[in-house]
Amino acid sequence: MTFISVAQATRRLGIDAKTLRRWLAEAQLALQSHPHDGRKKGVSAEELHLLAHRHQRRLAPLPQEPSAPGADALPAFGAALLALPERLDALQTQIAALQQQVTALTRLITQHRQEPVIPAASTQQAKSASRPSKPASPAPRSRPAAKLPRKPVHVIPRVEYGDEGHYVVICPKHGLLPLEPDTPQWFAWLATQSSFRFVGKAGHFTAHHEWRVPRGAWRAHRHIRNHGYSLRLAPTRELTIAVLEQAAAALQAHLPGGLASSSSSTSATVVTSVVSIPDGLPRPFSRCVGR
Repeated sequence: MTFISVAQATRRLGIDAKTLRRWLAEAQLALQSHPHDGRKKGVSAEELHLLAHRHQRRLAPLPQEPSAPGADALPAFGAALLALPERLDALQTQIAALQQQVTALTRLITQHRQEPVIPAASTQQAKSASRPSKPASPAPRSRPAAKLPRKPVHVIPRVEYGDEGHYVVICPKHGLLPLEPDTPQWFAWLATQSSFRFVGKAGHFTAHHEWRVPRGAWRAHRHIRNHGYSLRLAPTRELTIAVLEQAAAALQAHLPGGLASSSSSTSATVVTSVVSIPDGLPRPFSRCVGR
């Protein structure tokens, strides 16, 4: 009869000791004592297979115990110990050779290192002897902190009516561009810009592209006497020179010469000037107030 301990039986069945005892009680089986050591409890191989078959369990194989080193391994181990001093001597020899190489490299680097240039002191001493002694100068004042450089000015392109009677496009990076207004090249150039300066026959303004507005409309802006005026232009594909000149003329009408004169009363009351602005022209952001 093959004796199997409780620990081995639970390991092969994949259960704990409490479950093993319950299965033995259900099968009306009892734990058996070891034939040579009564303190050890277990089951026989037949009972273990019976429990596995009854509960549909597959028995796991027992782990193999590591075998003790054989007699053949001992001579090989002794030979390795005997060869160990020779290997240590060889390593010490290699270490000594490496140290000599490092010393030679260090000496070579020190020889080729450039020595600091010492200025000739004789000439300076002769000059200082010929010059009369000067009183000791006061301690130099601390220099103020250097100012940060100004940010570069943002220059935008310029569309201008020239003296020769035609419009020119001036780019701050590439200079004069060979563009003709109201051509496919003109509209393609406008699609790549976010703003530009327009100087026409009737006036001038700055045009900004409203990216968030549907259809990509442009808007003209101009400041006249602390008042900002804005006028909505056409989309990019419809922004022609005629549209720009019409917007420049409309904004130019807000100059003092183009505005209606406000009537002031003789009393010290505040009177709001009434300005008649045609339909379609931009309105100022704040009202003109006169006293």
